[in-house]
Amino acid sequence: MKLIALTLLLAAATAHAEVPLSEAGKSVYENNCITCHGPDMVNPGTVTYDLRKFPKDAKPRFLYSVMNGKGGMPAWKGTLKPEDVEALWAYVLTEGK
Repeated sequence: MKLIALTLLLAAATAHAEVPLSEAGKSVYENNCITCHGPDMVNPGTVTYDLRKFPKDAKPRFLYSVMNGKGGMPAWKGTLKPEDVEALWAYVLTEGK
């Protein structure tokens, strides 16, 4: 009986496991960024930045640019929550893979 209860408890815990941060970031990207940056983090023939090449050690720059805008990119502060931008950074680190 204890084994059944433990199995059910583990199954419930697994069912409620959090989505990996990069997966949450992929969703943020698809809902907010894909139009300009393209489906693969690059939009050939445009002036948008190739996010696959964003420096991996430049997280503060990324967060600032997303929240405050840069060049032709609008500021996303007020649209995206800080945790959305953190998830987006995790996705950018995957280079869309």
